[in-house]
Amino acid sequence: MQPLGNMKPVPAVVAPPVHTPGHGGPTDPSHDELLRRGIIHTDISRGLAIAMTSVFLLIIFAVPISQALMEKARGEETMLLDVFKRAPTRESLKQFEEDLDKASYAKDAVQPRMQALLTGLGRVGNKKAVVGLHGWLYYKPGITYLGGPGFLDPNILEVRVKAALDEGEAAGHPDPRPAILAFNDALGKRGIKLILFPVPDKAMLQPLELHGRGDSSRPREVPRNPSWVPFVAEMRAHGVAVFDPAPPTLNPGEPPRFMVQDTHWTPEWMDEVAHGLARLVKETAALPPAIGQTSAATRKAVALPAERVGDVVDMLKLPEGQTIFAPQRVTVQQVQEANGTPWEPSPKGDVLLMGDSFTNVFSLDSMGWGTAAGFGPHLALALGRDIDVIAQNDSGAFATRQALAREIAGGEDRLAGKKVVVWEFASRELAVGDWKPIDWNVLPASGAH
Repeated sequence: MQPLGNMKPVPAVVAPPVHTPGHGGPTDPSHDELLRRGIIHTDISRGLAIAMTSVFLLIIFAVPISQALMEKARGEETMLLDVFKRAPTRESLKQFEEDLDKASYAKDAVQPRMQALLTGLGRVGNKKAVVGLHGWLYYKPGITYLGGPGFLDPNILEVRVKAALDEGEAAGHPDPRPAILAFNDALGKRGIKLILFPVPDKAMLQPLELHGRGDSSRPREVPRNPSWVPFVAEMRAHGVAVFDPAPPTLNPGEPPRFMVQDTHWTPEWMDEVAHGLARLVKETAALPPAIGQTSAATRKAVALPAERVGDVVDMLKLPEGQTIFAPQRVTVQQVQEANGTPWEPSPKGDVLLMGDSFTNVFSLDSMGWGTAAGFGPHLALALGRDIDVIAQNDSGAFATRQALAREIAGGEDRLAGKKVVVWEFASRELAVGDWKPIDWNVLPASGAH
C-alpha cells in the first residue's frame, strides 16, 4: 500500500450541462422532427392567454345573451330554456336545434349580408343553391343526382338506408322501382294506363351555363345519371310507359329550356313538352271522344307577363332589396275558357295528372309566376279535353300517391272513369326521394265508379 502522502491527486469529474428538451440543447430533436411528432412549442404570456380566453368566451356567450335580450325586448318567450323542458333525446335535441336556428336574430342579421358578400364577390352558393355563369342558378340536389353515382347502385341504396337510421329516422325506401311497379299494377287492375314522367334536371339541359366547359359551337350529348338507361328499360319491360322529353343532343343556338334563376322550365319549353306528352297519351290509351266537353274546343291561350326573381334566389336567403339578381321577366300563356275565366281542372276528366312543382309553376299563384298557365292547363289544351290534376310541391316520390290514396280511402274515387294517369316528378327524386309504399287495397274493384 502506497503511503497517503505519495498519492497522486484525482482529477475532478465535471458533469455535462443539463439541457431541457425543446430549449435548444444539442440533444434536442430537430424542428422538422418535432413537427412530424405533432409537437409545436409556443411561448405566450399569461396576460395574453387571459385576454384571448376572455374574448373567446365573450364571443360564445354574446349570441345567446343578445338572443335573450331581443326576445325580452319584443315580449317573446325565450326559446333558450326549451332544451331543459324535455328529456335530452336525439329527436328533442335535433328539434331544439332546428327551432333555435329558425328563431335566431343573430343569424337573420349576419347570414343574408355574408351570403350577399360571398355570392357577389365569389359566386358562392349554399347547401341548396349553386351559382353558375352569367347569373345562372341551379338547385344542388339536381346536380348531385346528375353527377353522382347510379341511383340504383345496391351500395348507394344501402348507404341511404344506413344514413337515415344513423339520423334516428325510419329506414326509408330509396329504391323507386317497387313503388312505381306497385302503383302500375294497381292501376292496371282498374284498366288504367300509367305514364311515368321524370322531368329532366336543369343541369342536364343547361350544362354550359353551369360550368362553361365544352365547345358551345358543337352539338353535345345530354348527360345522364348512370342508372337512367337501365331504369327506363326495366320500367318499359314491366309495361310502364316512360315519357322522356329530353332531346337527343343539345345543339348550338337553341333557346334555353329552363329559367335563368329558377329550378323550373321556361313557359315555352313547358308548352312544347305538353304537346309531346299529349301525343304519347293518345298513343298509350284509346281515349273516347270528348263528349260533353264542348268548352274544351273553345279554350284559348292568352299571353300575360310575369316577373320575379327565381326560387333559387330565394334559397340563397339574400337581404331584402338585394341587387345581385334582377327579376326575370317571362311571358306565360294563361289558358282561358271562351268566357275569359281561367282554366280549372275537372275531376270528371279521363286523364289524371299527378305532379309536383313543375306542374304547379305558372299555375299556383303563391309561386309568383301566374295562374292557369302551367303544365295542367297546357296539357288539357294540347289534348283538347278536360283533365284532372293532383299536384303538390316537393316530395314527388310519394306526396301525390299519398294524396290520391287518402282521397280514395275517404270515399272520393279520383280514379273513377280514368283512362290514363300521368305521374310527373322531378328526376332528382329518383336519387333523393323516399319512395314510400302505399296500400293500394283501398282501390275499388275494376269498373267501379
